[in-house]
Amino acid sequence: MYQRFLGLVAPPIGLAYVAAALENDGHEVMIIDMPAEAKDVDEVKEDIERFHSDVVGVYCATYRVNHANDVINTAKDVDVSIKTLMGGPHASLLAEDCMKNGNLDAVVCGEGEITTPELMRTWESGGNLAKVKGIVFRKGGGIVRNPPRELADVDSLPYPARHLLPMDEYKLFGTFKLGTMISSRGCTYGCHYCSVAAIYGRKWRPRNPKRIVDEMEYLQKNYDIDVLTFMDDNFDLDKKRVMTLCDEIRERDLDILWGYQSASVIKDEEMLKKLRNVGCRILTYSIETSSRKSIDVMKKKINMQQVRDVFQISKELGMIRIANIILGLPGETKKDVEESIELARALDPEYALFFLPTPYPGTKFYETAEKMGMIKELDWSKYDTANPIIETGQLSLSELRELNKRAYKEFYLRPAIIKNNLKIFYDFMKEGYIKPVHIPGLMSHLLRTFLYLARL
Repeated sequence: MYQRFLGLVAPPIGLAYVAAALENDGHEVMIIDMPAEAKDVDEVKEDIERFHSDVVGVYCATYRVNHANDVINTAKDVDVSIKTLMGGPHASLLAEDCMKNGNLDAVVCGEGEITTPELMRTWESGGNLAKVKGIVFRKGGGIVRNPPRELADVDSLPYPARHLLPMDEYKLFGTFKLGTMISSRGCTYGCHYCSVAAIYGRKWRPRNPKRIVDEMEYLQKNYDIDVLTFMDDNFDLDKKRVMTLCDEIRERDLDILWGYQSASVIKDEEMLKKLRNVGCRILTYSIETSSRKSIDVMKKKINMQQVRDVFQISKELGMIRIANIILGLPGETKKDVEESIELARALDPEYALFFLPTPYPGTKFYETAEKMGMIKELDWSKYDTANPIIETGQLSLSELRELNKRAYKEFYLRPAIIKNNLKIFYDFMKEGYIKPVHIPGLMSHLLRTFLYLARL
């Protein structure tokens, strides 16, 4: 849905971080971004052959498990001596399950910047894999899970290896050349449906504001980006750090359009004004639900009055506001879902994305849903938040599917959306963020979006 409604194609920044760590350790590295480069597994096979790969590693999200296994199997088809590994959220949380693929040699669990180079050195030297923290591997016909790796010092990590990525392919709203960054890792909230803490830990690890702005300047200078998006889950957890970052951007007179996702949805007019004045004009808010019982059950720390206040303040400041809302959490009735749809209309953001509850393996949500027999979809490829996965006593899979379609139609097919977008379009053109070169891409993206809605 991010691609469909926001025209978002984002780089695999996690892979790029690991690639940078491997390059620093003396390895020659190639990144293949199959979605962005529109490559199939046969083309990947050709790349593996041409690169003479010794090791093939795959990032594995839940809905991409089949694709990940295809690449792993293809690597062994090219040369059985090629070492294979998986990382990413699904592999980290279901490592033993992934190892059922006999062609997979190891799984890197959690952060990979320290673990992966150490694994490479151990394979090269024929050393003892049992000494490599943070991996799951084969030994004597069995599967061994090593102790977890200590979390990395985020300020010590090199910049992601963006030179290995097709940077011209990454876009926002179908036309703006996109750069992405991470300013922190970890999440203190512990929402039951989220796997972030399971991978990056419950300790929030922020980067130094000066180093963040150094990288912002580097991105703008070296890749001529139009817009920058911070991909971390808790960018604004510490107001003091945000204010210091804004001061650093202003002192350097850095002119860049940027945005971030706010999980906290904190009402802070002072901070929002300061952000707006240094180019932060795109805010994504994870509202999730308006249902009090769902907020309580899922341990989501959110205040609905603050949500309304923040959306009004950010509207007055001329921000592009994106609302993330989940429809049909356990216990919600059709009426609760309709209230969430109405909330989206009342908040009146420029964009709203409606997701269906997806119990990712390794989360408390998955454990609960499995115990209660709510999981009706067992095909991992459907675990993309756009397909119904769980069925409750209140809502069936078909009802959820129809409510999701209804949410998009009722939100986007209304005059207020056109009014909001025209105002933002005019303001951003006047301020120089939208240039003539962007207009054809924007128009094409809007046309594709409305054609999609018309076919729903």
